[in-house]
Amino acid sequence: MNRITAAHRTSRLLVRMALRLAACLLVILACSHSALAQLSMLHTSGRSIVNANGNIVQLKGVNLGGFMVMEPWMCPADSGGLPDTYSIISELDSRFGVAEEQALIRGYQQAWITSADFANIKAAGFNAVRVPVWWGNFYPIANVSNASWRADAFTELDWVVSQAAAQGIYVIIDMHGVVGGQSTSDDTGQQNQNQYWTNGNDQGNTAFMWWQIANHYKGNPTIAGYDLINEPMNAPSNSAVISANAGLYNSVRSIDPSHIIIIEGTWGNWDWSMLPNPSTEGWTNVVYEMHEYQWNASQSVVAQGSVNQVNDFNNHSSYNVPGYIGEWNDFQYSSSVWQGSVSDYNNGGESWTFWAYKATSGLNPNGWGLYNPTHWATTPNVSTDSAATILADWQQWTTANSFAFNSSLGFN
Repeated sequence: MNRITAAHRTSRLLVRMALRLAACLLVILACSHSALAQLSMLHTSGRSIVNANGNIVQLKGVNLGGFMVMEPWMCPADSGGLPDTYSIISELDSRFGVAEEQALIRGYQQAWITSADFANIKAAGFNAVRVPVWWGNFYPIANVSNASWRADAFTELDWVVSQAAAQGIYVIIDMHGVVGGQSTSDDTGQQNQNQYWTNGNDQGNTAFMWWQIANHYKGNPTIAGYDLINEPMNAPSNSAVISANAGLYNSVRSIDPSHIIIIEGTWGNWDWSMLPNPSTEGWTNVVYEMHEYQWNASQSVVAQGSVNQVNDFNNHSSYNVPGYIGEWNDFQYSSSVWQGSVSDYNNGGESWTFWAYKATSGLNPNGWGLYNPTHWATTPNVSTDSAATILADWQQWTTANSFAFNSSLGFN
């Protein structure tokens, strides 16, 4: 590859990133008297989430899966079989250097989710997005330390928050991948790790990461809450998960006393029995989160899942804490099943965000996305394609270019 050409291409991408950042600032200014005025800082009141006026706000929305954490099963990450975000970034670093890699990843992100997508989410009647992030968004993958915090750590996330605010949509920041990994899953950003539980440096860097996030967004009413650890499935014990959440809770609270903190019961029995009464831990202004997936199950079993979730929420009413279904999917079943789940959660008083806004797991209609592909655009081979080809291929995957609304789920 010609070094001058690569430099010019990187320069163009950096200019594009600068323009996007400028657009974020313009959006914030433009919406300061409209959408931002409609959002107020959320907090908990008993088993409900409420705004500053004390009015109940039930969060209803989607996950922006495959966006800041690439999951190759559901997004056009790589056709060559690289298994996770870490591997893709590492390969791009090795081939093109860190600056070009970061520009390419930003190009992917800017195609996968655009301003039009937030308008789509609003038009579908939703008021929330859950945004999975991982440590590689904040630290360089080759050097994880407090001193190596990325200068652009918040560039894309700030853009998300500004776009959401412009549409009157709340943002939940979901830590899908702590430093070292909280499970062996590829959705942590790097598969086969699970080192967080036994590595003090990883725990410290994760606590610092959450402190930085909370410091950056404290006082921002668009942020609905901080989801501390997604699906800690391979922890050595229940007490290890509770202890980890307690430490991260304290890290956030040391700088941000106001935002909701979300704690998941997504391991072991995958229910409320995994979590303590928050009063015993001294946790305040917290929401408890569950995920609902009935894998390879019949329609009746899938339909019963939302009923069971609401019953579990009510059976733990003594906890006096709001419930939130952070991920759920009713798979290939009809709109009546999907809308039955929506009705159960709405009537049961639980907030919810289903997985996912868009996915490449199957052509439209397919249960994994509110938007699904209408055709198969090209997925690049990160190990062999040129940087220009990788970027051009990723840029084909905008929602407007390659996806259609999935009416089979029953949303408007």
